[in-house]
This record gives sequence, structure tokens and C-alpha cells, in this order.
Amino acid sequence: MAQPISFQPPIKDGPISAERLRNAPAEHAEALLSAYELLQVLDDKGVLSLLRGAVAAGDELIATITAAVNRPESIRAIRNFILLTQLFGAMPPEVLASLVETVRAGVEREKSRDAPGLFRLMWRLRNKESRRAMAVGLDLLEGLGRGL
Repeated sequence: MAQPISFQPPIKDGPISAERLRNAPAEHAEALLSAYELLQVLDDKGVLSLLRGAVAAGDELIATITAAVNRPESIRAIRNFILLTQLFGAMPPEVLASLVETVRAGVEREKSRDAPGLFRLMWRLRNKESRRAMAVGLDLLEGLGRGL
């Protein structure tokens, strides 16, 4: 049968703790200076004032945030953000980089030209990449239609 393990919490001796407290500033001088510098930066940037205000507001702040987040529009926005995050997470970075570069190059190219005619646009549909992109665009439109 299992035997219980005896446990005795360490005894905190008053004088030893007081002595450690007296020696702490000398032993941890670098850490204390760094902490003071951090506090000063937080104060300079207004972060401490913001935190003081948030703590003072307490329940009122939480109630305001809860009321704002509990609206149907906010819930939809959060869900949409999660879905977009999943979409971009599933997309290979090379595809998105190619899309961005193509749009950038296309904008620069078309700035210096007149608008292409209808025949020129139809001629570009013969390109395999154009048809592939149009197929993805049509898939997007069909999915949007199903969602409506």
C-alpha cells in the first residue's frame, strides 16, 4: 500500500528574511535599475496613465467592452476575421506574392497606356493563365451566390 509522503513547509525565519531584504538592492542592482528605466519609459509613453485609468474604470470599462462586442455586427466581424485568417493561412505565400506583384505591375503598365479595347481584352482570354484565373473568379461568384 502507498505510504504518505511527509511534507513540512520551509520555516521562514524573520531575521534571515529581513537580512535578505536589506541585501537585495545591492545583489539585484542591475535588475532594479532596469525595472526603473522600464517604468520611466512606460510613464513617458502614457502607458501607466492608461493602465491606471483602466483599473480605475474597472467594471464600467468591462461593461462597455462587453456591450460593444455583444452586438450582432461585432460577432459577425469577429467571425469574418477568423475566416479570412483561415483563408490567408491556407493560401501558399507564393500565390499571394504573385497576385500582389501582378497587380502592381499591371497598374504601372496600364497607367501609361490607353484603356484596352474590347477586342484586345477578348484576345487576352486565349491565354491559359487568364482562363485559369477566370475559373477561380467564377468559383468565387458561384460560392457567393450560394451564400446569398
